[in-house]
Amino acid sequence: MFFRKKRKVRRKGDERLLEEIDGLKESLDQQKAMLAHSSDYQDHLLYKSKLTEAKYLFLLKEIRHRRTSKIR
Repeated sequence: MFFRKKRKVRRKGDERLLEEIDGLKESLDQQKAMLAHSSDYQDHLLYKSKLTEAKYLFLLKEIRHRRTSKIR
């Protein structure tokens, strides 16, 4: 009985992690496109993009560590 609850909690955490990484990937792509198309180079956009990329890579590492995938 205890193990069922543990799997359910892990599955919810995995789903939340996958949703979060999808959102970060979309945000990162938008920020990179904005940087590529902007003629006026702004430092805060670059820093924000690097921060988003760091978060994305951290979550990607966490997904690999937890052996999570979208296909089950």
